[in-house]
Amino acid sequence: MTTVTIPGEGSVPVLSQPSRQGWWRRFRRRPPAVLGLAGVVIVVAVAVFAPLLAHYSPIVSQFGHVLEGPFSSGHILGTDELGRDELSRLIYGSQATLEVGVLATLLAMAIAIPVGIAAGYYRGAADMVAMRVTDVVLAFPFLLIAVGLAAIFGPSLQNVILALGIAQLPGSVRIARAEAMALREQDFVQAAIVTGAKDRVILFRHLFPNMLSPLMVQASVSIPAAILGSALLSFLGLGVQPPTPSWGNMLASAQTYLYNDPWIAIFPGVAIFLTTLSFNLLGDGLRDLFDPSMR
Repeated sequence: MTTVTIPGEGSVPVLSQPSRQGWWRRFRRRPPAVLGLAGVVIVVAVAVFAPLLAHYSPIVSQFGHVLEGPFSSGHILGTDELGRDELSRLIYGSQATLEVGVLATLLAMAIAIPVGIAAGYYRGAADMVAMRVTDVVLAFPFLLIAVGLAAIFGPSLQNVILALGIAQLPGSVRIARAEAMALREQDFVQAAIVTGAKDRVILFRHLFPNMLSPLMVQASVSIPAAILGSALLSFLGLGVQPPTPSWGNMLASAQTYLYNDPWIAIFPGVAIFLTTLSFNLLGDGLRDLFDPSMR
């Protein structure tokens, strides 16, 4: 722990943070985490550079090339039931899948962090109301909430993001509240309180920066949950709507052809599996990295 001088407040202790070089050295000693990071970087790169990587349009049908197998007629992964290139749809499908996963998680964090910090720092009635509402929502499974909200809002990309973001709120609120409660008892926060620092200074200068690590870990494990939720909603017809490709609606359209043409279901299924696995491995690595007992 070190101290910093704040005008009008004197010297205030803060938690010391390890250098970036130290973080990277510890991170490299965890091969699964490095593998997860590599997988995430690859998926993000594919989504960003989709127009450069895809050789065919993901929505244009070629009825002369319906349900062709992999490595046939220039289609590396074959074609689907409408003759659309499977590889191109996988590449473009990564955009919608990652957009839902990342934006739904950011939405949940944007709401959960202020609520959790306020509940954990002020306690009292604010804490009681926030926790009782959270307990009620946690009584229902995550995917059940997401399906119910998506059915109410209607099928669209924006509504899927909204539904999954709301469904993720309870867990994120509890994490933010627990961290705020723990940090509130730390000496550097108590010193700031004693010196008469304003609440906004304590909340945003002392509490929030020191709870970023667990929040980053929470986000890294929330994104794959949102990706799976997006795939489920698209599979049920409540997510991204055709002809826009997403891995979920690719699985939905492939279910009729599983017996004779399984590849059109295997490839999007493998993409979902590898992407969620990469995010989970990265999340485990970040958790170990920021856990003092693992250093």
